[in-house]
Amino acid sequence: MEENKKILMIIGMEKQLEQTICRAGNIQPENALVLKSVFPDISQPYGDMMRDIITLVHRNKAEEIWIVRDKYEQTADKDISDLLNRNKDLSDRMQTLEYLFQNCSPEFPYGSIDEWLSPSENAAEGVQKSVAAIRQHPLIPSHVNVKGFLIENSVLTEIETLNKNGAR
Repeated sequence: MEENKKILMIIGMEKQLEQTICRAGNIQPENALVLKSVFPDISQPYGDMMRDIITLVHRNKAEEIWIVRDKYEQTADKDISDLLNRNKDLSDRMQTLEYLFQNCSPEFPYGSIDEWLSPSENAAEGVQKSVAAIRQHPLIPSHVNVKGFLIENSVLTEIETLNKNGAR
């Protein structure tokens, strides 16, 4: 790893993941910028998460962005919409939101509230989508290298990423 190269790592919420990635990627901890997230994918190209990424890249002059997920991480509860629907007050609000998701594009880029609340089926898919979203963002400098990794047993494996058309 190049000396003093700043790397923004977007990682899951697992304990000790940051230290494991630094060891596996031969990154000095002082050169690692860490942004933790619950879901494995960036769902909004102009949302809070992307704003944080853009800010960290520019403020800290990051040269690379690594999106790293544990291969077997537990994603957030996939049945969160079921939990929300059990509450009568929230159930009524969910119906309103469902209408907005179906009728207010592009503000709601997903087809339904369930699609928005549910993470990707697996960590690799989420990482691929996130890498593509960051690479295509007009406020990410073109010289910043964006990579996706899965980590398993303290070994980093770079995953194949999607091109602009969503193909591998």
